[in-house]
Amino acid sequence: YRYQSRHSANTEQETGAIATMTFPKKYTATVLRLTYSSNIRVMGRGGSGRWYFKIDGQECSKPTKIDIAVHNANVDNDHNPSVLLGICEETAAGPIQKGTHSITVNVGHVAGQADGDIYSNWKSTSVMEVQEMCPQV
Repeated sequence: YRYQSRHSANTEQETGAIATMTFPKKYTATVLRLTYSSNIRVMGRGGSGRWYFKIDGQECSKPTKIDIAVHNANVDNDHNPSVLLGICEETAAGPIQKGTHSITVNVGHVAGQADGDIYSNWKSTSVMEVQEMCPQV
């Protein structure tokens, strides 16, 4: 189990990693429960943005990607509290093996949608948490 928090990171980054954690996975047969909590916003008429996890540079593929997509129909500048949460069994590289892994929260644009002005962590505490868990039977 690992937990980290940062206060008022004020991340105006449009693409790439906005939070990083190194995690020592003890067993190959386990899964990872990933959580990220902060406030997020997309500004711009018809603009969109996406927040998502990567493990060792790859998105989760099983059971599915862990992401949030946001669309803004107006030019509102609302920073909304959000939680990105999911279970990752494997990436395109296969099951997540025992060993040290780099876990990142990333931002980017939504394919096929207009790019919005992405902002994360406005004047708040962001939390990133990784737990190693036994898979469901």
